[in-house]
Parts: sequence; structure tokens; C-alpha cells
Amino acid sequence: MNVSLFAKYVAKFFPKLQLLIEKVNGKRNKNLTYLHKGKNAILRQEFSPDNKWESTSVNTTYVAADFVAVDSELPVKSRDSIASANGKLPKIGMSKILKESDIININVMEAQGGNAEKIVKKLADDAVSCSVGIDERNEYNLLFALSNGYVAIKDIDTPDALLRLNFNYLKDNIFGATTKGDISLEDIKRVISKADGDGNSILYIYIAKSAYDKLRQTKEAKELVANYKGQTFNADSVLPTPTATVFNEAFADDNNGITFKVIDRSVVLEENGKKRNVKPWNASRLVFVCNDVIGTLVYGRLAEKSNPVEGVKYEEVDSYKLISKYSLTNPLREITSGQAFVAPIIEDVDQIYVYDFSEAQEVDTVAEASDSGDTKVTVWGQAYTKTDFVKELNKITGGKLSGTTADDKVIAAVNKLSDEDEAKLKAAVESFKTA
Repeated sequence: MNVSLFAKYVAKFFPKLQLLIEKVNGKRNKNLTYLHKGKNAILRQEFSPDNKWESTSVNTTYVAADFVAVDSELPVKSRDSIASANGKLPKIGMSKILKESDIININVMEAQGGNAEKIVKKLADDAVSCSVGIDERNEYNLLFALSNGYVAIKDIDTPDALLRLNFNYLKDNIFGATTKGDISLEDIKRVISKADGDGNSILYIYIAKSAYDKLRQTKEAKELVANYKGQTFNADSVLPTPTATVFNEAFADDNNGITFKVIDRSVVLEENGKKRNVKPWNASRLVFVCNDVIGTLVYGRLAEKSNPVEGVKYEEVDSYKLISKYSLTNPLREITSGQAFVAPIIEDVDQIYVYDFSEAQEVDTVAEASDSGDTKVTVWGQAYTKTDFVKELNKITGGKLSGTTADDKVIAAVNKLSDEDEAKLKAAVESFKTA
């Protein structure tokens, strides 16, 4: 690596790079605001000296203390279970290259005179792009991770493998839909009720704009707003789709102030020179959170920060991004690079709840038609004796279904279970499979 070919111009803007990037970001449109950093951040920042991350959550249930007789021992209560996830931080980065032809063009601009500001801007744009590129990847990782409970990133130690950051969302807090593909207020209330039962208060529901618009168009949403406004209506009334503002007001009024956080964020990814727009949020999932801050942006130590290369110009941005400027020969190139060990880490997952309206069992109409005696029910692609299946289902739900209950009602009850309870049911009915 060699000194930048345009060192005198780099010296004008590199020491001010942090302010320059903040100024550029301040002018960007609302679609490029960030949740991982800045005034809207839902993550705190934390330095990891060993380039590793850890997320710990405690599945807490508070129990009342007992009355205790004088001079007697205090009663011992069970300790809450602790779940943790951990791993190494991924390294992310990018470069911008001025090829020989670009270098010649700058030389021509320099020879013509009076173009110093244009040259500085052209060189500075690459540094800004490298910094913002890291921001965009962090935002992608955060939105994907929060909506899915994990994010897969390329592993620098094993280039052909993926480094999976899995935050171990609790299966007991993950719910499917009553009817597959249908988002409903009833299902949303079911998740809120589960949180209430756990002693947690939902503050926000993160939701994709496509799902949010779909929710506002449901009959339930229209009737909720009509009731909020004090309108009278009946089963034949044609109610309009409520505006976002009024719907939010009505929902908050009906649900103790819970607010929707609508996500409609795209990130541009580039692979092998081809760009594509990607929306990292899982559009089928609503994520319910109980805190303003839901995790940490953990950053680590870069080897090049501690061991700078001679001739390379460095500047640190946002405490964790290292931007560098240098040149290479054979062929001649001017390089701007940005790198960081950093990842968004989701924490306190015992206070995160998920509603996935793409997940649900459906009635197997073919199997039902062939079951003339209605003695079986087909769930998860497997037939079970209905009476035994329903008994085990009732044990979990506390319901009163019978062996004569219609299949659609049995399956609807299954769909209302959390992922954990559904797994328990599946294990409990294993011996009741039929051919």
C-alpha cells in the first residue's frame, strides 16, 4: 500500500470526515433513517475487546413473598431460568476504487485549475459511501434479525460458510395465525394477552407497511375505528378503510396505548456488480416489544486500528468504523476502504413476542372427505384419532372440544397455540397417529 495519489486534497477533508458524514446523512430522505444508530436508535452501543457478543435474557416470573414466623428460615423460591446466545462479531466492509482512467480525469481537472473543490468532493464521496455502506448493512442486519430472531452473515474465517447470529427467541412467545395468511386483530390481542399474562407490557408492535395496510383493510379494523368514533353500524354496513392516524388512535385507545412502528425500509445490495433492492423486514411477522431499547450495537477491535499500515491515511467514524485512503500500483488505483467489526444484538428476548400470520395449519379437505365417520383429524400432514387428539389439545388449552367437533374448529384451536405448546401437543399425540 502506498500514500494516496491525492494526499493534499485528502488532508483537507479527512480530519473532518465525521462532521462531513453527519452533514450528508442529515440531508438524506426519510427512507434512509436508521434504527441502529442516531436519534431514532433502538440499540445502545457497546465495545467488545475480544470481538465477541453475548445476549442474555432471564425468563422471569415474580412470585409473592410468604409470611414468615419470627426466628424461622426464609422459604426458598425457584430460580428463574437464564438463556443466553453468543458468538463472534462479523467483520463488514467495502471499498471504492478510482481506476487509472478516473485518476487521469482528476489529473486533467487539476491541470485546468480552479477545480480543487470538485476534486475534494469527488474524493470525499468515496469515503462517505464506505461509511454509509456500513450503516446500510447494519440496518439490514438489525431489521432482518429483529423480525426473524436471527441473521446470517458471511464468515470471514470460512468464506464459503455463513455466520449465523441466533438470538434464541422463546418458542413460547411465538404465535401463528388462526387462519393462514390472514392478519387479524383477534390474533394480535392473543399475543398481547400472553404478554400480559407473563407480566410484560407491550409498548410497540413493529410491522411491515404491507402488513399494516392489510390490517387496516380488515373488517375488524374498520369496526374498531367506527366504535372509537361512536358510529352506529350493522352487519350490512359498508365501512371505509380507516386512515393510519385514526386507526392508530383507535388501536392505542383499545390496547393501553400500544403503538405501531411501521417498517418500509429498503437496502440496496450489490453482488458481482449487480444491484438489487431488498426489504430486510419479514413482511409476514409482527414483533411486539416491551422496551424502547431492544439490544446493543456491539463493535470490536480492528487489527488495522492497532497496527496501522505505513502510508495509509486513517480516520475513525462513529467510534467503530475505520475509513482508510491509499493507492496501489500494477495497475494504478486509488482506494478508499471502510471496515468494522460490528453487529446488532437483540437482547431481553423473554420480552419479545412474535406473530407470524403466514404460519398456520389448514384443513386437509381431501383427507376430511375420505373420513366418512369423522373419526380422524389431519394436522401437520398426519392423521390422528380425533377423540384422543382433542383430549390432549384440551389439556393444553383448557378447552372443551369433543370428538365430534368439526375439523376446522379443532385446527383453529391448534393454530392459537404458541410454537412451544404446539410442539408439546405434537409430542403428546404421537401415539395416536393412524395409517
